Amino acid sequence: MKKERYYVSDISNISGLTKRTIQYYDNEGILKPAGRDEHNRRYYTTKELSILEQITFYRNLGFSLKQIKEEINYNDQKEALLNILTKQETHLYSQLEEIQGRVDAVSTSKRLIAEGYTPPWELLSKIMKGLNKVDMSIWSTYPFSETQLTIFESIFDSQQQVFQFYHTFRKLAIKAASYKGAGVPVNSKLAIELAKEWLKMIEKVTKGKPEILNSFLQVDANRERWNKGEKDLLEEAEPYLEELLKSYMKNTPLDKNI
Repeated sequence: MKKERYYVSDISNISGLTKRTIQYYDNEGILKPAGRDEHNRRYYTTKELSILEQITFYRNLGFSLKQIKEEINYNDQKEALLNILTKQETHLYSQLEEIQGRVDAVSTSKRLIAEGYTPPWELLSKIMKGLNKVDMSIWSTYPFSETQLTIFESIFDSQQQVFQFYHTFRKLAIKAASYKGAGVPVNSKLAIELAKEWLKMIEKVTKGKPEILNSFLQVDANRERWNKGEKDLLEEAEPYLEELLKSYMKNTPLDKNI
């Protein structure tokens, strides 16, 4: 049977939080008690227990106490809750991409060494430094046109799919910039593998439809709205990719599988 009142010691035992933390939440206005009893002791109800469960969840997602206090209203409707969770999801993907970018740099360096090339250490360090500062949330305010939004919503069913494409794009751009810096010939085995990966990515996301490709090209032409790290990476990779794809398409029969 549930109790009608829970005191600080009860909340501490249930949640695993210290009494000091619970009192701090009260002082900061994050978790207010339901009231005080005849002995002036703070007490809580099942409602506050539910709120505390949400606070713990948000904290484990990486929300700061300031965010929880200022941005989360526990009486919010579904849309508001979805918005705050989507915002945090984007922040977490930014952190994930930062780590993934380092993994991709390591993998590319290992492959270059295995094939007898010296990785361009200085260039890779510059790229990593730039990508570490990338804020994925800027894409939520990017001025997509109505046509672009319609097209992108038709090919990406979820934010996860968007980030999967973004990750593939960045990984291949890191490879291209690295190969350029390491002096990998465009007719080498490494380069041809990259050409196939790049064309496969383009085919998968555009489905061979010119209107989809055009929407991506319009975003590409608006690089001043990109994160600086993304823009710098592509500018490093682009000359090599252009030369590589020109060479590959020239020497590859049209009916050859990509």
